[in-house]
Amino acid sequence: MKVLFIGLGLIGGSMALALEGYPGIERYAVDCDEQTRFEALGCGAVRAAWRDAQDAPLEEMDLAILCLHPQAAADFVRAQAHRLRPGALLTDVCGVKKPLYEAVRSIGGRRFIYLGGHPMAGLERGGFANATGELFRGAHYILTPDDSVPEACIHLMEQLATFMGCADIIRTTPEAHDERIAYTSQLMHVMALALCDQHLLFDSNGFEGGSFRGATRVAALDPNLWGELFWANRETLANLTDELIARLGEYSALLRGEDRAALLARLKSSSDRKKEFDRLHGSSPSRTPLFR
Repeated sequence: MKVLFIGLGLIGGSMALALEGYPGIERYAVDCDEQTRFEALGCGAVRAAWRDAQDAPLEEMDLAILCLHPQAAADFVRAQAHRLRPGALLTDVCGVKKPLYEAVRSIGGRRFIYLGGHPMAGLERGGFANATGELFRGAHYILTPDDSVPEACIHLMEQLATFMGCADIIRTTPEAHDERIAYTSQLMHVMALALCDQHLLFDSNGFEGGSFRGATRVAALDPNLWGELFWANRETLANLTDELIARLGEYSALLRGEDRAALLARLKSSSDRKKEFDRLHGSSPSRTPLFR
């Protein structure tokens, strides 16, 4: 099976490394950065790498994996996807599905199969230099198939995700994906950024514990990437941000009020919701809690 990674950053590079030893796989890549290509070839992550997709033998590939920002992935589809052979599988790792699905739908007479994907893994630092074959250990891998995707293609991606060490594979729709990711990922980044905008940030060195470090970790983000992700999903993210503001307003009112019992009841209610979520999904609290 010939696999072409379009982009060898943190995710694409880690996938290439994690698939080392998968039966029958031949790994190739496209990346515009010369140093990245040199490093990937040097460590055996890929057999060959090209600077430009136009020079890569896309027509020969069984599987192409778009490891690009959403708009760049959509641009690639519009410019290059017609070169994919009939029955070839195209997937991606984008954190928002809407732009790419719209690009795929715009291709007339499409011969390839598109199956959206999103491994729920990452680090604060990107690039192939930080790629690791262990990145996906214990992670969720989300797939967003529509009715046109053969079950054999879904099964192939499930096999690849399992080989990479993912804990499970979640099937959903593109729309549900973007709504849930707005809540579980993008809103968390908004919260972290907002915390780092507060006036006490630079006066708090030496006072921060695990809860602060955990809550603000993702604020050290790539503004170009996350600006694109936010903008592509802006309506859903704005609605969830408004809901969060309302919840914070309720806590503020309780703290400014005189009813200590009401505050305690709200703390218990919110804590019980988290405990019930963990119970339903088989999660177990850490021995050293992140938030304390």
